[in-house]
Amino acid sequence: MKATAKSGMAYAAVSACLVASTLVGASRVTTRHKPVTIHWQLNTLTPNSPQMRVMKSLIGKYEHAHPWVHVKWVVTSTNTNTQQAYLVTEASGHSVPDITWEQYGEVTSGTLPKGILANLTPYLMRPNPYVSGNKRWIALWDKSALPYMRASNGQYYLLVGSQVATGIVYNKAQFRKSGITSTPKTWAQWVADMKKLKAHHFVPFLFADGGSDNCNSSWYERKFSSELLHSALRQFNVNHAQVASGLDTVVGIEKRIISVHNPAYAEGWKLLGSLRPYLAAGGSTYDACAQLTASSPPLNPESLFVKGKVAMEWGGSWFLSQLDQLGFKGKYGVFPFPTITKQTTKYSANINVTGTVGGPNGVGEIAIPTHAADASMTPYKMGQIMNLLEYLYSPQREGQWVANEGQRSYIPLIKGAKAPKVPGLGSLLPKKFPPVTVEGILDSSVTAQAASSGIRLVQSYVAGDMSYAQFASQWQTVLTQAAQQWKRQNHINVSKYGKK
Repeated sequence: MKATAKSGMAYAAVSACLVASTLVGASRVTTRHKPVTIHWQLNTLTPNSPQMRVMKSLIGKYEHAHPWVHVKWVVTSTNTNTQQAYLVTEASGHSVPDITWEQYGEVTSGTLPKGILANLTPYLMRPNPYVSGNKRWIALWDKSALPYMRASNGQYYLLVGSQVATGIVYNKAQFRKSGITSTPKTWAQWVADMKKLKAHHFVPFLFADGGSDNCNSSWYERKFSSELLHSALRQFNVNHAQVASGLDTVVGIEKRIISVHNPAYAEGWKLLGSLRPYLAAGGSTYDACAQLTASSPPLNPESLFVKGKVAMEWGGSWFLSQLDQLGFKGKYGVFPFPTITKQTTKYSANINVTGTVGGPNGVGEIAIPTHAADASMTPYKMGQIMNLLEYLYSPQREGQWVANEGQRSYIPLIKGAKAPKVPGLGSLLPKKFPPVTVEGILDSSVTAQAASSGIRLVQSYVAGDMSYAQFASQWQTVLTQAAQQWKRQNHINVSKYGKK
C-alpha cells in the first residue's frame, strides 16, 4: 500500500508541471500532458445537486487551466453501511473509482481489506504548491482531524474536508411553557426536563432509530461507551488511537469489557431503556440521517419537530440550516448531548464526551485506490489526482465548497478557510481535544452484519417490545458473533493482547 519511489518521482514531476501551467493559465496538451479522465465517486449527491455548484465551478476552472484533465462523476446508491461492500466488490474487478468516498471508521478500524486504498502519506508530507510558504501539505489541516485520517499503522489513507457535530434540538416555546429556563448539561437534568415536558402534555423526545445508517442508535452507543468505559481504555485500546478501531472493539468484546456482563457497559443500555416513558412512538420510522425530502420511511424527523409533535430531537449540525429553511428560524435552540455524570451512575468517568460523535465526518471525506483496486491508476494519473486535490484542499477554496456542499452547517478543516456563522453551531463543538471515541458495533466498524442485527434489537428494545434481560441476551450473542467473524476475516489472534 506504500507509494513507490517511482510514483513519488512521477508525482513531483507532474506537480511541478501542473503548477507552472496553472500560473500561466490554460496551456496546450503536450506529450508531457497525457489526457486523463478522473472518475470521482459521489455519495448521496448527484452532479446536478445544488450543493455541487461550487465544487463543479472550481473543478471547471481547474480543467480550463489543465485541458488534458477531465473529471467524470460516478453516482452510486451506497450509504455508510454498504460502501465497504461496494469497494470490495469493485476492487475485485480492479474498477474502484479514482477518487472514492470513504469515512474514517473504515480507515481507523481496519475493517477494509488491505491493498484497496493508497497510502497518501508521501504526498501529504510534501508542500502544497497552491499555498505560498507551505512546507508540508498536512500542516494545513486542523490537528484535531489528523487522528481520523490515519490508520493504526500510522500512515494516512484519507483526506477529510469538514467537521460536523450532533446535538439535541429543542422547541423553545414548549420548554418555556414547561417552566424550563436553561438547557440541561447532565443526563439527570435532561431526564428532569423530560418529566416537566410530559407533565405539560408534550412528547419529550424522539429517538430516531430507523434507517440503515443507524444514526441515533450508533451515536448513543458511542456516547455512553466513551463515557462509561473511559476508565477501562488501557485494557482494550491496543491501537492507542483517537478513535477506537475494529481491533480495539473486538479486544474489548473478548475481554468482556464491551459486554453486557460488564456492569458499566450494561448500564449504558439500561439508561436508554429508562427513557422509554418519554420517547415518541414510532421512532423506527424516522432516521436523523435521512434526506429532508424523504417521502417514505425512514423519514427525516425535522418535519415532525417543526409541527410541534415532539419537544426534542437528536440531530446533526446540518439540522440547523435545514430548520431555518423550513421556516422554524428562531423557534428552536440546541445543546450538546448531556453528560452522563456520577450523579446518575457510579460508572461515569465524569468527562465531557462532546466531540466523540461527529468530527471530520462531513463532506470531503475521500480516499484514492491502489493500482490493484483500480487498474487505471498509474503513477502519472496519481500525480494528476493529487494535484487536483491540492488545488481543492487549499484555504482559499476549501471553505467555498464546504459551505455550499454542507449547506453552511459544516466547519472546514483546512486552516484559513472561511467558516460559516450559524447560530448555535459553536456550542456543539468541543472546547478542547475530545476524549478517545469508543466505537461499538452499530457503525459497522466490526461487521456490517452486526450493525444490521444490532439496530433491529435496539429498535425492539426502545419500542418496549422486549425487556432488558431479553435484549441483553441477544445483544451479547451479536457481540460475540461479530468478534468471531472479524477475527476470521482479518486473521488476527487477539489473545496476544492479554487477558482482563
